[in-house]
Amino acid sequence: MLKIKLAVVLCALLLLIAGCAAKDDFADYSVTEHPQIEYLSAETEFAEYDGNAEAIYVFLTNDRDEYFHFDYYWWLEKEVDGEWRAIRFIQDRALDLVDYSMPRGTVSIWCELKDNVKQPLLPGHYRLWVGGDHGRVSAEFDVK
Repeated sequence: MLKIKLAVVLCALLLLIAGCAAKDDFADYSVTEHPQIEYLSAETEFAEYDGNAEAIYVFLTNDRDEYFHFDYYWWLEKEVDGEWRAIRFIQDRALDLVDYSMPRGTVSIWCELKDNVKQPLLPGHYRLWVGGDHGRVSAEFDVK
């Protein structure tokens, strides 16, 4: 009888643990994939991050001699089964859609994850979209 009770308790604990497993916090919207802009590129400061990374710098580079207009708004996506899914923001963010201008060169965009997305980020392949109304590009990175 004791063995049966222990088995039942063990099964209940395993079900509880399985139900509490960490899950990605996906949004119910998608981030429209923008066509790649030939003269614009983006990359993160590092190729890999810890899941508890509080922020990520993305370096946006304009390779043409004309000004590119951008903003500091960003989106985060994770690749799951060959598809990109948007990560939900945990609070409404102020839309910093001020039109900044950058000549040929590189600017850094501070993407603060700590107060905007559920942490830790689970292991996987991610991308941050940056740019402006005239086009956005993504910077990809991994979380280990």
